[in-house]
Amino acid sequence: MTKQYQIQDYINKNVFKSKNELGEVVWHAVDLRHRDTFHCDSYQEAVNIFVANWDNLTEQEKNCA
Repeated sequence: MTKQYQIQDYINKNVFKSKNELGEVVWHAVDLRHRDTFHCDSYQEAVNIFVANWDNLTEQEKNCA
């Protein structure tokens, strides 16, 4: 499995669309360190946040993705 395929698989599992507390549809990027989510306005923003945080994770945190 190539690194690009691996990261795309993690993105598919950890970036998703749902409703926020106000009932508005937003994108979410999972914060694997704190098991929380970032609310984002677009899919691309959510992916950018997830990928930017990827390098800050420990191997154990990456394995939980």
